[in-house]
Amino acid sequence: MANIAAFKGTSYNQEKIKDLSKVVAPPYDVISEEEQGCLYKLNQYNIVRMLLGKSSPGDNDKDNKYIRAGRYLKDWRRKEILKQDKNPSIYINLQEFKLDGNIKKRIGFIALLKLEEFDTKKSSIYPHENTLAAPKEDRAKLIHAIEANLGPVFAIFEDKDRAVSDILKNQMKPRPLVNIVDSHGIRNKFWQVSDKNIIAILTGLMKNKKIFIADGHHRYEVGLAFSKFKKDPKYGYILTYFTDLLGDGLVVLPYHRLIGGLDKDALLALEASLNKNFITKPLESKKDLKAFLAKAKPTEARFVIYGQKRFTGLIFKGKIDLDVTIAKNLIIDPLRKIFIDFTKDLDYAIKEVNSSKFSFAILVNPVKITEIRDVAFLGNRMPQKSTYFYPKVLTGLVINVF
Repeated sequence: MANIAAFKGTSYNQEKIKDLSKVVAPPYDVISEEEQGCLYKLNQYNIVRMLLGKSSPGDNDKDNKYIRAGRYLKDWRRKEILKQDKNPSIYINLQEFKLDGNIKKRIGFIALLKLEEFDTKKSSIYPHENTLAAPKEDRAKLIHAIEANLGPVFAIFEDKDRAVSDILKNQMKPRPLVNIVDSHGIRNKFWQVSDKNIIAILTGLMKNKKIFIADGHHRYEVGLAFSKFKKDPKYGYILTYFTDLLGDGLVVLPYHRLIGGLDKDALLALEASLNKNFITKPLESKKDLKAFLAKAKPTEARFVIYGQKRFTGLIFKGKIDLDVTIAKNLIIDPLRKIFIDFTKDLDYAIKEVNSSKFSFAILVNPVKITEIRDVAFLGNRMPQKSTYFYPKVLTGLVINVF
């Protein structure tokens, strides 16, 4: 059973913050250093100061970005920059965006999700990606300092009979509390639902759902550990955004790999080794690259390697597995002394390789949403950064203060 709950959300006071687009931010893990600086300049109350604060040369155990985040939260609440709602509520978020020339809409809602251990036999909550120690340590320091959930975990469920969707759409008829376009061009509309009957129906419907985590694995695991540390039921829930796996607006973009640290000899050795596991095909241009990837059959794994200003198409010879898993096991893992980055932007990947910052790029197809679901429900995990769900859910529309 998936247990969700309404909560008294804490939001920006629109009497004091006239333009909410200047105080919200993307999830912490997709904010570049450049964007962090831009968000700092947008508004002195931008949530990035708590979500992903800047370090200072004199930081120590008593004064650092995590301690400062706690001070910001306390101070902003005291000044009523942030105000807590009086009634437990569930919050609806409609995101409108353009993709490949088409307008798409994604409807989701934000509530609290009861934290559970990941156990395929008992749990109704499933992860799909592996986590790393460093991001968990970072988020643990933050939650201990502020005792709040800032950015929601992104979770997906199947709404086969459209019952949840129908309820949400009916609650979206009044004028939204928030209607803004964020810095990435995504329109966000936001409604508050505090009707006890509607909340009871929604929570009842969600009890029968299997939930899998799309984004926020590190935050979820940190939240679970934090709840065990606090040993108080009020810490046993985490702020979560829920959306329908079957919805038209749920988009997964490809997450390309950038590999650095190889010299020319290592690159030549890599090309030779690829012939053992892949059928290779020279490609003339970026246009050919896209056509090559698009022709992948359901039983076929295809990639493109870009290096030394050449595109090489790869078709896996062996038994089909997830593309990102094959890339990790057969291309990345055998390499030594490398550094890796990830991007959803094909042009950026090519530019970074051309600048010699990286040795080559592995360009991939997006993982299918059904593949992600199936991996999660089997209790398996994908390599880190296998998926890029788009658009991201804004941080700052509503937060959960314990």
